[in-house]
Formats: sequence, C-alpha cells, structure tokens
Amino acid sequence: MWPWIAVIAALLAGGAGGWLLHRRKTQPLALAFEPPVVPRREPAAPPPVPEPQPAPAAAAPVRAPLPPEPAAQPAPPPAPEAQGLVITLEARRMSASLMATTLSYTLRLTNHGAVPLSALAVEGDMIAAHASLPPEQQIASDGQKLELRHAAVELAPGESAEFTGDFRLPLSAVTPIRAGDAAYFVPLARFRVEAGIPGGGSQVRVQTFVVGEVPENPAAALRPFRLDLGPRVYSRIGQRAVA
Repeated sequence: MWPWIAVIAALLAGGAGGWLLHRRKTQPLALAFEPPVVPRREPAAPPPVPEPQPAPAAAAPVRAPLPPEPAAQPAPPPAPEAQGLVITLEARRMSASLMATTLSYTLRLTNHGAVPLSALAVEGDMIAAHASLPPEQQIASDGQKLELRHAAVELAPGESAEFTGDFRLPLSAVTPIRAGDAAYFVPLARFRVEAGIPGGGSQVRVQTFVVGEVPENPAAALRPFRLDLGPRVYSRIGQRAVA
C-alpha cells in the first residue's frame, strides 16, 4: 500500500503544483511591499522673535555751559556836539591859466558856543600840497598868521555868517606832482579865524581843506588837477576837510 500511497501523494502534489503555476500565469503578481518611508522634513521653525526690550531712557542732551553774563558796561558818553566856532567851505570853481590857478569859494562860520563872538578876523590862503614839504608847513595852525580875507563884527550863539572870495596862486609857486608826462596840482585851502569872547579873551579856530575834482564814484577820493593840459576851468570840484 505504501507505494500506492506514495504515487497518489506524488500525483496530488503534482496537481497542486500545476494549479499554483496556472494561477500565477493568469493573475498579476501581487507583491506585498512596504513603500519606502521618506522622512518628512518639518518646516523650519521661524526664529524666535526677540521680545521687545524697553527703550533706554533718552539721555538728557548735553548742553554747553552758558557763557558768563558780561559785566554791565557803563553807557558810552554821548558824542560831543560841535562847540565854539565851526568853519565849513564850499569850493565852487577852479580855473587854470598860463600864469596862475584861481579857486572861487564860499566860506561859512557858525557859532556853536554859548557866548557871542566879536571882532572876527578871517585869514586864509591857498598852497600846493607836496611830499617835499613837512606837514606843519602845509596845515593851518593857531600860531601861523595868514592873509586877512574877511571880517565880521559879531556872531551870536547859533548864528552863521557866509563869505565869498577867490584864492589866486601863481604857477611859479606850484611844485607839481609828476607822473610820467602829467603834472598834477593838489590845492590846500587854509583858514584861520580869530574872534573875541566876553571877558577880554580870544578864541582861535583853524581848518585846512583839500580841493580836487569830484570822481564818478562820490565815495572815492578827490582827483588832483592836471596842469599840463593847458588853460581850462574845472567846474565839477569838491573839498574835504583835513583832520
């Protein structure tokens, strides 16, 4: 019996094997597999927001030390008003001939003092300024007498008096200022006024004026007269008091 049992078992085993082979050929192969596990990348956590720190207290601005208060200065004294006799000049015309130069002028005296002046004697002349002469020989002074030109009996406080006249200076007395071929003349009109005051005393005032042509710019200096251009009349002239 055992051989038959072995044959039957073999047949059964062969039949089972053929059936399994037939199913594999007729059905898709089902592979049971575990899909690969891809590790999930978690989104990076945002950086932690720092907690707001309390704003530091604003430092008080550093202030420069204030300069010390200047010491109170006494108020300057008011400018002194003109006192006594004041001399002013208006140069009206200058002419030059082949023989001499002539200055026509108007002189004004004003008594700014508190007392009347009497027996006024007005002296004056005209000279040519030049660097070769010392200043004391060109500027009028108290002790130097000049030619008597005008006179007035009295001049009350606040009163003025006007005089007109001419100064004539020969060309032979003029030392011209040379600049190339040009010869220039700078006239100086000098005045000395002596007046009596109450009580028997006297008062002397002197003033020197430089006379020249008025430039286009009134603030500019006066221009000297040219003598090498022949006879002529200068009508646009002015004067400046010499300190």
